[in-house]
Amino acid sequence: MTISVLGIAGGTRLNGNSEILLDNALRGAYSAGAQVSKISLVTSSISSCICPQSEDCLLTGICTVQDDMQSIYSAIRASDLIFIAFPIAFRSVPAQTKQLFDRTQAIWVSKYLLKEQIRSKPTGAGYIISTADTDNENEFDGAIQSTRSWLATIDFKEAERLLVSNVSHLNDVYQNKQAIASAYQTGFNLAEKSKV
Repeated sequence: MTISVLGIAGGTRLNGNSEILLDNALRGAYSAGAQVSKISLVTSSISSCICPQSEDCLLTGICTVQDDMQSIYSAIRASDLIFIAFPIAFRSVPAQTKQLFDRTQAIWVSKYLLKEQIRSKPTGAGYIISTADTDNENEFDGAIQSTRSWLATIDFKEAERLLVSNVSHLNDVYQNKQAIASAYQTGFNLAEKSKV
């Protein structure tokens, strides 16, 4: 069985530190035989959530806003694994990542209000990758809690996380060979485990 892995780059710049780690995780999954794809939120067109003000998705579980989220909904439902990566912004996720979370309100409605099955696959596994420019041990807490909640809404469960501190400048993460290797190996291992 071919495993499908969706990588989501939630950083504020292309090829930033968190995305470098994501790319290595996806390489690992690919080496394990998985089919991988990646979405960069900074180049995606994702509008603000208009629910519940418009009440459109509250009745049907279908978001009527036509933008890149329509294809992202399909990608989420079709994936066995989701690897999501982002830098920390004020102890939370960046704006475009939060926008993604908010727009999955339609899936939340389908699952919890309309009691619909939102995926034809079993619960998927999630890999959370995050970078921060400080070494404060609490820096990641808010973002992790938010991301775990989002994963649960879309029928995924956190399986692994990689949190890397003290990276602020572009390409800083290349100095952390252990983190690069860990991202690759975890991506490989998750893809292998999902075959079972």
